Amino acid sequence: EKMKKKVAVVAPNTTSTTNTSKVAQKVAATLFFHEHVVSIVKVVLSNGTSWFDIVDSLPRRQTGVMGATRTRCKDRDSLRTVLFWYASNKFSQTDVQYIDSNEWDDTMCDLDPRVFQAFAWQE
Repeated sequence: EKMKKKVAVVAPNTTSTTNTSKVAQKVAATLFFHEHVVSIVKVVLSNGTSWFDIVDSLPRRQTGVMGATRTRCKDRDSLRTVLFWYASNKFSQTDVQYIDSNEWDDTMCDLDPRVFQAFAWQE
């Protein structure tokens, strides 16, 4: 039950079951996807609304400088969109061919490129 509450905070299209009256509430998640970790941090504003920051620390070259990215999503729909975009960009052509030709099969999850690990917590 406790884990369901943690995941519900960051999962798109779900209803949050946590108490948002605490302004200092800390909620976050990490995703391990294609040998890389990204973090999702829920930012609770003083008016009770929430934003989600996606932090990708893998260096990438931008204007000649190596740097990480932090993408701010101001609602759950934009969070969901950015996560789909992010995951889609990580798939190789071979991954896409596998996904297009194979239905999901729990027994093959060790080989399926769609698999990721997620860890969520709340303070």
